[in-house]
Amino acid sequence: MVGAVGIAAIGVVIARRLVHRHVAEGHNDVLVPIFLTAGTIYAVFLAFLVVAVWESYDAAHDNAAEEASTLATLYRASTGMEPASGGQMRHLIREYTEAVVKEEWAIQAASGGASPSARTAALGMYRLFGQLPANVRQSDAVIDQGALQLVSQVQTDRNRRTLQAGESLPLIMWIASIGSGVLVMGLALFLYMDRPGPQIIATGLLAALFAMLLAITFVLSRPFVGPMALQPDAFEHSLTVYDSVDKTP
Repeated sequence: MVGAVGIAAIGVVIARRLVHRHVAEGHNDVLVPIFLTAGTIYAVFLAFLVVAVWESYDAAHDNAAEEASTLATLYRASTGMEPASGGQMRHLIREYTEAVVKEEWAIQAASGGASPSARTAALGMYRLFGQLPANVRQSDAVIDQGALQLVSQVQTDRNRRTLQAGESLPLIMWIASIGSGVLVMGLALFLYMDRPGPQIIATGLLAALFAMLLAITFVLSRPFVGPMALQPDAFEHSLTVYDSVDKTP
């Protein structure tokens, strides 16, 4: 933002020197409507862009929270399974959650990939159901069916999280947002006021506003990267839930 204000101030000084001798009556009368039209279009576009990236960021946050919550529910549900298979399920759930927290989150922040350990544990949950005996009681079958649905939900959320970690704003959108901002600022530089001070202040504030909104867009466009990157807090909370379930008699 400071850089944008500085560039805008220097631009005003240079532009005033260039247009000073060419300013005639009606100069601003012609330029202002053009500037207002371009500024309004850019404001609408930039507002849409910020809202879109925020919704994407919020969706990634909600998806991660849902995945962690489903894991906690699955861990509780596994206590109703047959003791041997339930113990194996809880071991796999804990292994998967720890892999997400300790390995996969850093991998997704760096490259948008996935952890082999988390993938192995996730597949192990599915394979566990294939090893269950066919002649189980009806009550056990109902519990196993519910647990299988929870496992499927976890896998769905995991796949969505992996895709969201690799997403970013398309290059064409950056070209449009930055290019349009430069165009609007260029029009602002060629407005002419008798006193340079107010024009420098107004143009600097406009540049700071554009820079702030573009910075917000940049930060939110990658939910797992940057100063506002999502953290695995929900999964860490699930680990504490596992401990409390294990301590319950």
